[in-house]
Amino acid sequence: MGRNRELIRMLMKYVNLFSQYDDKIKDNNIDISISAQRWQTLECIIEYEDENKNMVFMANQLGLSKSTFSKYVKVLVDNGLVDRYQHTDNRKDIVLKSTKKGHKFYQMRSKIILEEGWKEPFAVLDKLSDENMAIIVEFMTKMVSELEPENNKVRELIKLQEMTTE
Repeated sequence: MGRNRELIRMLMKYVNLFSQYDDKIKDNNIDISISAQRWQTLECIIEYEDENKNMVFMANQLGLSKSTFSKYVKVLVDNGLVDRYQHTDNRKDIVLKSTKKGHKFYQMRSKIILEEGWKEPFAVLDKLSDENMAIIVEFMTKMVSELEPENNKVRELIKLQEMTTE
């Protein structure tokens, strides 16, 4: 990895730690254990709710399988943070919208996340020029592209010979 080693190492460490993040939130009417993935799911729903994007689109945006995304959505629905809708002409096309409780939760938690964890990292990014930020986004886009299912090449397997003991 050469000079990229430390950047890649820190990206990997961040992804691994972030995937383990689980936060118990209690605020008046809200009592939910929200994992990083559920948080990202809620954030994605809020980001696209005015565009009426379906669940398949959102799962793809997050790089999640449809079944995994559905599990996260179920928890959000069960906690009253998200509602499901269907188009009248296509009942398979499920559209998600945040509830008032979901928006309140998102606003409250976003402020806490920014102050407690993202303020300093974002301050570092503020030092970058728009051109340098575009280079980082291009890098991450190419990294993600390598992992997306449609880009995964099928590799042929060769059976290993079993070792015999004599």
